[in-house]
Amino acid sequence: MNRKLLFLERFIYGDGTLPKNITFTVKMLGTFTMNHLQHALAKVQAKHPALRARVVVDDKGMHWFVNTPRPAPVPIRFTERCGDEGWLQESEAECAQPFNTNGPLMRVVWMHSPGVSDLMLVCHHCICDGASVITLLREILQLLDQPDTDIGRYEAFSSIQDLLPAEVLADRKIRRQAKFIRYAVRLYAAFFASRKKIPWGKDYTIRWRLSKAETAALTQQCQEEEVTMHAALCVALVMAFRHVKGPQAGSRVFCPVNIRRYLRSIKPDMLLGFATSITLSLDNDPQLDLASRIRLLNNNLTDQLTGMNVYKKLMTSEYQHPLVKTLEKCIRNAKGNHALTFSNLGRLDVPKCYENFEVAAIHNPITVFRSANPNGIVASTFDGQLGFSLLSNDAYLSQADAAAIRDKAMEILFNTWMSAPRAALTNTL
Repeated sequence: MNRKLLFLERFIYGDGTLPKNITFTVKMLGTFTMNHLQHALAKVQAKHPALRARVVVDDKGMHWFVNTPRPAPVPIRFTERCGDEGWLQESEAECAQPFNTNGPLMRVVWMHSPGVSDLMLVCHHCICDGASVITLLREILQLLDQPDTDIGRYEAFSSIQDLLPAEVLADRKIRRQAKFIRYAVRLYAAFFASRKKIPWGKDYTIRWRLSKAETAALTQQCQEEEVTMHAALCVALVMAFRHVKGPQAGSRVFCPVNIRRYLRSIKPDMLLGFATSITLSLDNDPQLDLASRIRLLNNNLTDQLTGMNVYKKLMTSEYQHPLVKTLEKCIRNAKGNHALTFSNLGRLDVPKCYENFEVAAIHNPITVFRSANPNGIVASTFDGQLGFSLLSNDAYLSQADAAAIRDKAMEILFNTWMSAPRAALTNTL
């Protein structure tokens, strides 16, 4: 793997000094050894070229992924497990710790106690999106349980040319549009880059999950209404933000989309550090009821996913390399015009039961970006339970307001849309 970072990877990486890490933690019941873990990580590293790479800057200031003949193994930090919430402190520390420029862009924290372990994967976001970390977790657990499993290998793509069809690469209209977009972005970004920096406070995470009965009831409601879970959650969350923060909270939600569904050359089990995205808007017409708002947003979601031109997006983004530093300043200083970022990982493709251990819980990924709007919510379903993590900074959104948003969103879903109060369902929070 020796290639120039794509713009989206370069933008995430920045100058390499600011940590842009993603942590993913699993609680395990059972036992395994350090040798087992080292063996699993070695096989995973052998499969994925990105885990053998480091970022090198050439004499022209361009950033490259470069493989070394004998890459350093994935580091493992072994520590004592401190209860069911101890992993949160470890995650906070790992999110603040940059990666060694000479080592792999992944490390592992093993929090151990007799019969119970928390295993935390820490990856630089420039090589891993949420789907990538789920893939790594699934492979590592499989290898811990069955060390002889063949997880395969693959060759990484070498440039943007490997991802885009020839007709897109040769399209002069797209090139002209890309240059115009670069000019417009330069003007926009320069304005916000010069603004006063937003003061930052303490980053925090608020977590909650639904019981199996609640998750099943919400899933059934979505099926009966013929809408996606994503649409229903988006509407409830944006309405909750506006209820707590007022109209200034905005009516838009920014949603990352797994780009693998559009790129034939990127297989589901390959690591990738970036996603495409869509922005959904809540219709605030007071004449609309909640069900109508959900259906409208669901239709918008379907239309955007169906009509997305990922090839064009990637092509035009490659013209933005000269703007990386300006955009970094812009995104730290502009407040943004959306209420939140919402990432729905769906049902996690990770088994619960293995021969030698059991997965008791999977905690949603945590990542800390000092961006224009730090409000982010991650949702995923494991073992029949839908779980949420609300990530923010208390200088932007107080923890009290975040808790009120959580409560209001769940009230909107269960007491308004479903007419099924949560108290009537078995709650295993």
